[in-house]
Amino acid sequence: MRPFLVILAALLVVLAMGAAFVAGYTLRGATNNGHATSAATSLDAQVIAEIEAHYYKKVDPASLAAAGVAGTIKSLHDPYTVYLTARQSQALADSLSGSYSGIGAAFDKRAGALLVTQVFAGSPAKAAGVAPGDRIVSIDGTPVAGESAVTAAARIKGPNGTKVTLGVRAAGKSGVRTVTLTRRRIATPETATKLLHRGGKTIGYIYLQSFSQGVGTTVRNDVRRLQARGAQAFVLDLRYDLGGYIDEARDVSSDFLAGGVVVSTHGLHEPTFVYRASGHPATSLPLAVLVNHWSASASEITTGALQDHHRATVVGTRTFGKGVAQANFPMAGGANLHLTIAGYLTPNGRDINHKGITPDVRALDNPKTRRDEALDRALQYLVSGR
Repeated sequence: MRPFLVILAALLVVLAMGAAFVAGYTLRGATNNGHATSAATSLDAQVIAEIEAHYYKKVDPASLAAAGVAGTIKSLHDPYTVYLTARQSQALADSLSGSYSGIGAAFDKRAGALLVTQVFAGSPAKAAGVAPGDRIVSIDGTPVAGESAVTAAARIKGPNGTKVTLGVRAAGKSGVRTVTLTRRRIATPETATKLLHRGGKTIGYIYLQSFSQGVGTTVRNDVRRLQARGAQAFVLDLRYDLGGYIDEARDVSSDFLAGGVVVSTHGLHEPTFVYRASGHPATSLPLAVLVNHWSASASEITTGALQDHHRATVVGTRTFGKGVAQANFPMAGGANLHLTIAGYLTPNGRDINHKGITPDVRALDNPKTRRDEALDRALQYLVSGR
């Protein structure tokens, strides 16, 4: 069996919807190859040993080692390769369990702060008045500047019932207010569905939160249920879906494709691997896929596959543009190295990394209105064909 690859949108961290940041994909563990690596490791160990033995103040050898790792990773200039402590690894692994303990918000790292991109109904963040557009500048008194989004998100998560204090700068304002929130378990439903009626046609709508484990089956069941209730076409909404397992991107694509390539992965040290649709779609009805700038990684795999096979009309704005995959390498003490090991191509051979996917029909939602203009445009296309 092909081990799970996880597709990670490193600048986009979901705390409520649970994007799949951690997978048990261990090709070779934490092994060293070559004399240069061994020499560098020996040198690092020697320097740390001398500091520990002779520095004029007490030091933490683990912190010194982590700093060395951070410098090594930084030299790759790869925002998707990160070192996760044991706590961070566990916090992100919880994202796959269907629930986690946190505040219920999604973030993007911007200019030394965490930009709040979503706040979820019924969450501690919502109750505290945290809103999209706000910026988190500190967590428990420690600035987030210089931290990766993954690290900052792991600090916001924590045991159920514990408190976290955030420094929040409201959108368009200069002042920072202090907000203390109590973490709690937050359920992460995989999909949200409804039937919509437009121009005499009944359209099944499926919003996909993330490509977590098992979501391909969930979407398949949603499609069948909506079709049984009279759906004559479908909208698959992947806006703000940050990605997840590549296997689930294949399975969701298979829910709509009669067959063919979904995506191929390739890397210097990895053999090319081709993921193909199962050939047993849940429906052949017309389909529109909604995307925006925050549709990333596994969302882009599914979007690219459905677009390349002319199975769906893509509606919205250009997607995020993450065309690389990561694997998890366990480190000592429960830590993990999340390392980019492969790039991927759409069925037509498109490399969308840093480019994104251009929609067939451009539609931009205005956040200041109650209407969902992009969804309206997708419905219009399904009804009229233009």
